[in-house]
Amino acid sequence: MTPISSQQTYTDLLIQYQPKPIKTEQEYNKTLIAVEGMMSGKLAEAEIALFELLVLLIEDYEEHHYSIGKSKPVATLESLMHEFDVEPTALVEVFGSVKIVKEVVNGQRKVSQSEGESLAKFFNDHYSGLSLTALDFGL
Repeated sequence: MTPISSQQTYTDLLIQYQPKPIKTEQEYNKTLIAVEGMMSGKLAEAEIALFELLVLLIEDYEEHHYSIGKSKPVATLESLMHEFDVEPTALVEVFGSVKIVKEVVNGQRKVSQSEGESLAKFFNDHYSGLSLTALDFGL
């Protein structure tokens, strides 16, 4: 990648790089190299704008070509329980019994709207920094 001069305007940078939607693996790799090169130095305002555009193009390409899909509600619950070391007994207040908690975790039972709201409240109240909603549990 050629060094970017902080004197260039955004228009100059657009002409130089000619960003467009990424269609091929070769274009993807070329754009990655450009972004990585930009990450190694301090960027002027115009360069930041180009950098953000290139990152959006990369993310769009990755979403279409390397999509991992949405996580399943069971996986979300399992992950949270594992990460925060939550035992099934701690969720009895949400589900009513350990048996139901295990059925949900094993994918044998779906989470109801009220249970999803209660799960979100439980994790948000007990673990700072989370902003879960019932939607995170499949609703």
